[in-house]
Amino acid sequence: MSAPAQDGVSFYSDIAPDFHASYDSDPNRIERMQIWGRFLDRYAARARFAYDIGCGSGMLSCELARRGIETVGIDGAEGMLSIAKRTALAGGLANASFMQHRLPIADTQGFKLAQLVISSSAIEYLDSMPAALGFLRDLLEEGGTTLFSVSNRDSLSRRLVRSIHSVTGRPRYLKYLRHFMTAEELKAAVSAAGLTYLEHTYFGGADRLNRWLGRALAPKYSNNMILMAARREART
Repeated sequence: MSAPAQDGVSFYSDIAPDFHASYDSDPNRIERMQIWGRFLDRYAARARFAYDIGCGSGMLSCELARRGIETVGIDGAEGMLSIAKRTALAGGLANASFMQHRLPIADTQGFKLAQLVISSSAIEYLDSMPAALGFLRDLLEEGGTTLFSVSNRDSLSRRLVRSIHSVTGRPRYLKYLRHFMTAEELKAAVSAAGLTYLEHTYFGGADRLNRWLGRALAPKYSNNMILMAARREART
């Protein structure tokens, strides 16, 4: 009997140790934490409770907890959550907890509403972007903010890597990515989901190729990722 086909959740569960370790050495992952940190400085200050959707190995969940925010990280990958729990425990972060769940969660009734919902490069793996953004929205209280990152379709290096993947199958993670979007497409999707666009920035340009591209091109062409902030407005 052949082994069951691997999906994105099992793929990331299998590579969890190497993925987590890359935050110490990969220039783009180091830059990711810096850029996210700046957005959290702007949008997390008033949050008391937050969700980290697709939390992976818990890097941002633990960052939120260190800021004094009660945080629940949700992910489908058991290997990632095992590391996230150990990291929170080692850091004495009793205000960080983790749930294993396939995403998106169709029924969020019974979930506590949050002032902040973040998702770092996770919703791009889900089948439906409208459903993914609706899921983030439904976890927010009125006036709450969501921060999320998605692969940038305008990135020239992304286009090159996707071409290489179509021939070689490498890098393997691209097999599971469903959405590459421009900032303009994301703004429209945010509006359609009943959220108000606030701002966005580009990141993922710290590697050698994108640094070189960045000398001559605008950030939208020389960065792999888009980080966007949006708000669930209070009803009037």
